[in-house]
Amino acid sequence: YPEDVRAELVRKWSKEVGVSRFELNRFLSTESEQLQWKAEGLPSDALSVENALIILHGTRTPFLIDPSCRASSWLKENLKNQRLEVINANDNGFMTALELAVRFGKTLLIQEMDTIDPALFPLLRGDFISSGPRSVVQVGEKLMDYNEDFKLFLTTRNPKPDLPPSSVALLSIVNFSTTRAGLTGQLLAVTIQHEKPQLEERKSALLAKEESQKVELNKLEESLLEELANAQGSILENKSLIESLNQTKKNSVVIMEALTESQNLQTSLDEERNIYLKLAETGATLYFVIKSL
Repeated sequence: YPEDVRAELVRKWSKEVGVSRFELNRFLSTESEQLQWKAEGLPSDALSVENALIILHGTRTPFLIDPSCRASSWLKENLKNQRLEVINANDNGFMTALELAVRFGKTLLIQEMDTIDPALFPLLRGDFISSGPRSVVQVGEKLMDYNEDFKLFLTTRNPKPDLPPSSVALLSIVNFSTTRAGLTGQLLAVTIQHEKPQLEERKSALLAKEESQKVELNKLEESLLEELANAQGSILENKSLIESLNQTKKNSVVIMEALTESQNLQTSLDEERNIYLKLAETGATLYFVIKSL
């Protein structure tokens, strides 16, 4: 779905369950993860971050529509430590690479996948057959041992791939084609990087600091629960435990105040960034006007 439809679905869901200011990106990922994705080459707009969440956390095989190849480049960088192998759908060794990846649990990225090869359907459907302690799956004309570490990613540069209707329900189709909001976000990031690079640096540092404070707060909560669980005798008579609880409470209050201050500062930085929003919107409008000629 495009970003406006996603936003409307999240808005309806939030209203239904009585949640205010729900942010899907921050719920499913940490700020440090998002900063890492951007460092790996993921476009900085909100739509791209949402797409990344679908790719990395979805239960179905991701199918990336990526005309600019930026998302594919990011994915290669993100998966480089997961025994990644990259092939094209029209390579002569396509079937051999697929068979080896399935058997030995590699991560396989298939590029130029303008349609779905019939050999992939048993893998997409999860048609596994138990054979004693192992699982086997049909790959082409062969019955192969299936390694649970196997991961599959499909990409295409074609903005309108010819996908069989039977495959659509088996895939997480993630569209990285240029949209007005997405392009506005990317142009805003480029403009700020050129005009006021210190703004982006301050925001990145602020997000990293906020993330570390949240981790520290979580550790304090875990420490508090552990001390209470291991306490012996009456808690009210345990002086060392009471002192520890009071210290934990003080530290927690300090961190919460720092988090509030951090969020206020982030709001202020966002207001400074939005000064350049009109320029980014104008650039996106010009792009689509020229594209429509």
